[in-house]
Amino acid sequence: MKKRILLFTLVAGFGYIILSSASAGPGNAGYNCTGADASSGAGNPTGCVGGSCHGSSVNTGITVKIELDSAGVTTSSTTLGTGHYKPGYTYTIKITGTNTTASNLPKFGFQISATKGATATATVVNAGALQSTGLPTGTHYLAAPGTSSSFYANLVEHSTRLSPTSGTGATGTTYVESITWTAPAAGTGVVSLWAAINAVNNLPPGGADAGDLSNTNHLVLNESSVTTSVSEVSSALSITAFPNPTTSNLNINLDNAQAGTYTLSVFGMTGAMVANRAIEVNGTSSTTGINTANWATGLYNVVIEKDGSRKTLLVVKQ
Repeated sequence: MKKRILLFTLVAGFGYIILSSASAGPGNAGYNCTGADASSGAGNPTGCVGGSCHGSSVNTGITVKIELDSAGVTTSSTTLGTGHYKPGYTYTIKITGTNTTASNLPKFGFQISATKGATATATVVNAGALQSTGLPTGTHYLAAPGTSSSFYANLVEHSTRLSPTSGTGATGTTYVESITWTAPAAGTGVVSLWAAINAVNNLPPGGADAGDLSNTNHLVLNESSVTTSVSEVSSALSITAFPNPTTSNLNINLDNAQAGTYTLSVFGMTGAMVANRAIEVNGTSSTTGINTANWATGLYNVVIEKDGSRKTLLVVKQ
């Protein structure tokens, strides 16, 4: 399977974001800092912009990129910063922050939300479902309180200060997180994915000062009206993986399956295939083991295909 990636990079500066890098996540402090909430994001001077412990200047030193795996849906020109989603499909969202400055920023925090519409609003409508369980270590899901004094968009965010994915904090260091998102039902229309990255210098005593840098981005997705050959293998088919997270061996179990030949493929977040094999199902269930000992730590998409149809499942390698 060839994976296509939607991406849109924002280099323009964004005002101060109070993405707390303490053990309590930023949402617990009462704010959505992705920009999705006009009432509590970039539009709220007492929230994510304005002077406080993380600084008050316009930050242009962190770039933020949002990527969405295409899952078989044709996308529009990435130069427009737009793409398509297929209603009800589960996708992987990847957020990448990059330090372009000479500042040493060895820790980071992040937030991501998904809302209806192409722009920020004072009272947002959440779109689809962000991953709420089985999240990467140091992150958590936070349902919005839904008041103008806090925020309306559901969030996935850090729950503690996170370490970079590459580098140690110097120029070129990257800060990456990946989660799954299930697209909303047909008829929802335009949806936006919003993200914020805050890279911090981790100085004592509180680990937050004016040297921290942050930025945001959002990716606009149109509801797909494209008819494709990619459909569900079977609405009754159930796919499970155990143990998940895995260390050295992963078992993929198919239940309520139709008899026949299935293709099992596993892809990393870069789109590289790490496993591929055929599965013969003679009854209604089948279990296949995969050696994961040589896989790099991170998230992987398990894809089950049959006769041009498919289902996907996210697994974690520790």
